[in-house]
Amino acid sequence: MKSTSGHKHKGQEEVYYFVRGSGRLELNDKVIKFREGDIALIEDGVFHRVHAGPLGVYFVCVFDGKRKH
Repeated sequence: MKSTSGHKHKGQEEVYYFVRGSGRLELNDKVIKFREGDIALIEDGVFHRVHAGPLGVYFVCVFDGKRKH
């Protein structure tokens, strides 16, 4: 299974739009399942990591302004 490295951003929210595939999204100590078409808000300062399902995942990350890390 492939995963992102996991990180958090102080002072910046993100929105993930899952275009294709499925998997799990870690948000601090919580893990939620996602599938194609789902949208997730990652609030300011929340640790997040995406774990792709067996068929992989394609998602778009949207945030306001410049990257602050």
